[in-house]
Amino acid sequence: MIINRFNAWLMILFLPAFVGCSSELKTYPTQGKVVYKDDGAPFIGKIYFEAVNPPHTRSMATTKADGSFSLSTVREGSGSVEGEQVVRVDIDMPDGPDFKNRSKVVKLQYLDFITSPIRVNVEPSNSNFFVIEIERPKN
Repeated sequence: MIINRFNAWLMILFLPAFVGCSSELKTYPTQGKVVYKDDGAPFIGKIYFEAVNPPHTRSMATTKADGSFSLSTVREGSGSVEGEQVVRVDIDMPDGPDFKNRSKVVKLQYLDFITSPIRVNVEPSNSNFFVIEIERPKN
């Protein structure tokens, strides 16, 4: 049986869609606590992990009153993908261009993946519990 070029291209285009439908992203439970470095007080807001390696999968959680979190990627509490992660936080306040209020709560470097100095490594055989320490801005 000879497959013409048109049929070959159709197979190349649509085969990945059929093969990829049944696989789910492999994640590992990832929890922890976000606290201020100076006094150990809990940080209230959101925390995000972004995988350093492509496709740069992100997971996120909202911290509880004690600063604890449990990350979600594909479903609630599913954790993070394996590997090195960049960590950033965000303050629970309305979106907008006014970063002055955010800078009163946390150093601006923690609000962006590009400038955040925090890195962790999520491993399949590890408990993946991280205490994330952030700094307050200097007044």
